[in-house]
Amino acid sequence: MSKLKIGRAAVKMRSNLDGKCLHFGKARCVHSKLTKEQAALEKKQRCKGKDAKCKFFIGANVFVPQYDEKYLLPEKESEALAFILENGDNILLSGSPGVGKTSLVKQMASILNWGVIQYSCSEETSSAKLLGQWVVAGKSMEWSDGYITTAMKKGYILLEDEADFMRPELRGELHSIMEDKGSVTLSALHPETKKPFQEVITKHKNFRWVSTANTIGLGDDLFQYHGVQYFNAAARDRYSIIMQFNHKQPKQEEEILVAKTEVDKSIAKKMIEIANACRNNESKEVLFQFTLRRLLSWANYYTKIGPEESATLSVLNFCSTTDRYFIKSLMRTHMNIEVN
Repeated sequence: MSKLKIGRAAVKMRSNLDGKCLHFGKARCVHSKLTKEQAALEKKQRCKGKDAKCKFFIGANVFVPQYDEKYLLPEKESEALAFILENGDNILLSGSPGVGKTSLVKQMASILNWGVIQYSCSEETSSAKLLGQWVVAGKSMEWSDGYITTAMKKGYILLEDEADFMRPELRGELHSIMEDKGSVTLSALHPETKKPFQEVITKHKNFRWVSTANTIGLGDDLFQYHGVQYFNAAARDRYSIIMQFNHKQPKQEEEILVAKTEVDKSIAKKMIEIANACRNNESKEVLFQFTLRRLLSWANYYTKIGPEESATLSVLNFCSTTDRYFIKSLMRTHMNIEVN
């Protein structure tokens, strides 16, 4: 099994999965290198994971995320995540919306040919969805594994989004699975025959648990994320690592806007200046969260429908009355955009 260098980390390619071609044709990012086998192939010989006639091609796996060639891997965070994935530890990625927590995991998984089972937590999340339940199959009932049990069996990355929205009592049910050699015992009666169904599921060696959240499990003092739950000490202790994500540096955001949209570099720079004026508002008078996702929407529509309308539809219509007034003044100062 070949390894891929991501910064100082060397991570195994998950070639045992039914994934894409084992030679991708080119380095996936500035932190990765071609293996000797990959480098020995001429460019025209490299199938880039698409040519079914290639002797290395082993079919597509819908659970391996699609690779985004315009995605820029953050150096520090991608290296840390690579180390953690290789080591097999549970990890919590925390940060504001739109800072790239989920995107980083999915792009890393794509590079490493690693399947991902992704779900979002809410107050309605149930153990049936996570562990499994009886479902109708034709004229009979059969057991269907949930998100967690499927990932455990297949050796996929479990990507648990919005982890701080899960009910604490359900979080407690998952503690035994998150142990180093954790397992889960499924026990239920067949709905029709009433025969007992039992199965002990242990973790595949490639199984990884990755959670994302807007908080670090200690609630939200600023009341920006309505509905978040506290993690008790036992739940937080199940994570070996917590990585906190911040907004990217202006240069990085500029590169992303230019690469992913048709906006001019000078316009992208001004948009980011406005975003950072809101983010760095120390008095906390501005509650609007100017995410990278919001910037991408603004830049994309700026080139399609013009400055004023794109600013209104992509940014200002998301703001409260107070925030709208403040951001309108920034747009007027930085970009000479007048919006009614």
